[in-house]
Amino acid sequence: MVLVGAVIGKHRRVAQVVMARTVNEGFRAVVRVDGRVRTVLGPGRHRLPGPFWRRRVETVDVREQLMIVTGQEVAAADLPGVKISAALRWSVADPAAWLGVAQEPEDQVRLAFQIGIRDWAASLDVAELVAARADASATLEAVARPVAERVGATVIAATVRDIVVPTELRRAALAVATARLDGMAQLERARSETAALRAAANGARLLADNPALLQLRTVEAASAGGGQIVLRLGTDDPVRSPSGDAGA
Repeated sequence: MVLVGAVIGKHRRVAQVVMARTVNEGFRAVVRVDGRVRTVLGPGRHRLPGPFWRRRVETVDVREQLMIVTGQEVAAADLPGVKISAALRWSVADPAAWLGVAQEPEDQVRLAFQIGIRDWAASLDVAELVAARADASATLEAVARPVAERVGATVIAATVRDIVVPTELRRAALAVATARLDGMAQLERARSETAALRAAANGARLLADNPALLQLRTVEAASAGGGQIVLRLGTDDPVRSPSGDAGA
């Protein structure tokens, strides 16, 4: 009798353990009885329904997750071989649907996200892709959201991280930018030379119209160089400068 009582007590303790389940924060427990979803348990300790041999409990992570697509090669409207990296923030909203609708629900969300990236890139030129990177979130979210909701998930946000064009195009763009800068530099040099020639022509015209000014400029130039100047003022004798003898 003592042995029978001990066995009964042990089974009762086991039954109590099997009948209860603790669910942590950030998770949900989907309880099935006879293959049907009976309830979805939130955080806390719960008493499980049904006998344990007919019951199955599966835990689902409902925390926010990040799906990253790295270097997906797509064709833009004007150029193939463009690589795009993007990220999708999502979480499980319906644990029962997440377990029951699709065998690999995350793969279905990823496929929808990748198709959205491909279609978005195909609708724009490379220059437009780069310019519209910040505006791509709404487009990608709209594509991924219906598939995510069907399998029990919710889309939080989509972001395009990088757009990488082929190496040949990068070289060509660098050559174009270099040529543009060289042209601007040559144009600036031509403008400077034109301005200098215009100033010289104006100065020559001014000296031609004013002979006295020409003589004054000659005296200034010779004095600055340390030379000697002889001025003839209508007489036979030259007038020497104070710096030395007369000379030409």
